Amino acid sequence: MQKKGNEAKISPVLAYTMFDWKNVKKDFPIFEKRPDLVFLDNASTTQKPLVVLDAERDFYLKSNANVHRGVYEIAAKADQLYEQVRTEIAEWIGAKPEEIIFTKNATEAANLIANGLATTLGVDDEIVVTELEHHANFLPWLEAAKRSGAIVKITKLGVNGGTDVVSEINEKTKIVAVTQMSNVMGIGPDINEILMAAKKVGAKVILDSAQGIVHSGLRVDQHKIDAAFFTGHKLFGPMGTGILFLRSELSGINPLLFGGGMIKELPDQWLDTPHKFEAGTPNVAGLAGLSAAIKYLRQFDVKEIAEHERSLVKMAREELLKIEDVRLLSPQNATSMVSFVIEGVHSHDIASILGEEGVCIRAGHHCAKPLMNALGVTASTRVSFAMYNGPEDVEKLISAVKKVKEIFT
Repeated sequence: MQKKGNEAKISPVLAYTMFDWKNVKKDFPIFEKRPDLVFLDNASTTQKPLVVLDAERDFYLKSNANVHRGVYEIAAKADQLYEQVRTEIAEWIGAKPEEIIFTKNATEAANLIANGLATTLGVDDEIVVTELEHHANFLPWLEAAKRSGAIVKITKLGVNGGTDVVSEINEKTKIVAVTQMSNVMGIGPDINEILMAAKKVGAKVILDSAQGIVHSGLRVDQHKIDAAFFTGHKLFGPMGTGILFLRSELSGINPLLFGGGMIKELPDQWLDTPHKFEAGTPNVAGLAGLSAAIKYLRQFDVKEIAEHERSLVKMAREELLKIEDVRLLSPQNATSMVSFVIEGVHSHDIASILGEEGVCIRAGHHCAKPLMNALGVTASTRVSFAMYNGPEDVEKLISAVKKVKEIFT
């Protein structure tokens, strides 16, 4: 599905897909300012369309005021915008508005839920995580276990990069915290199977959707997840915006932050959810931008975006495998990214040379040290795609990787 009002423009080089990525790319000002830029670090952050930049600027120009504090006109407008964004996000993922909590990023959201659930755990209770997890969905649970005496069980990688989470779930399992999509492998576990197994033993399922939501969507009403979190800057929205979906049955957990805007009566009577979890001044302008980003994204069919990205992954994999000493780490069914190593070349050297060629990728352990250890590497090179990337970007990537080989041969 193309953007409304635009017809598909298919040329021979684009015949592999019906998705009009070239037209989409025009909506992102950075590519007009930097026409030679090849941005393939989208798993780290995405570029922003003009409508997002305009929405943030419009807030500061017309209704800049703190929320839930003032009674004057622009403060009322700020309040209305703030709660309107909450409602929009709830509708998008199939939640109730009061189940949407604003944070500054996915990491804060993960810490909020882990901190809150830590008090529900006892000695020898089990928390199941996977080797696919980003540190944001790993370290908070280690801390929760340390505080409660619970045990963290880490499911191992399988032959194709997946993990058998279900086999680790038993009567002692209280929490299953898993990623919707690995930020290194581009795959994730079967959420439906995990939910079925977890619900049989009364365990809660927490989903890290920071990578997955933009590529696969998220509907908490269909999956009956207990909590899920994601961040705006990975779905074309501003940095400093995070979302925690917290099912209403869990609203009694303790807040993570304490201060203004969340207190009913001192010393410890909190406002109702979600406001009891939102102490301090929020990033209202950022949320205005996030609202614009979600509206922009919803013009498209998420399945067609995913198919477009899979076509680019397939193309990149095929060309990388033709280069001597390149070893792919992400499996063949990866959705939006390709991670690889070049034998004898450090990933930081690869990234540096690619950067000189105008190709932006990520190198390092990607905040996923358990996964790097499981893969037997200290670092890797990651190429991650978004809907504004196209075959020309893959061609420039491959040309730059070949230059790396020339330099180190």
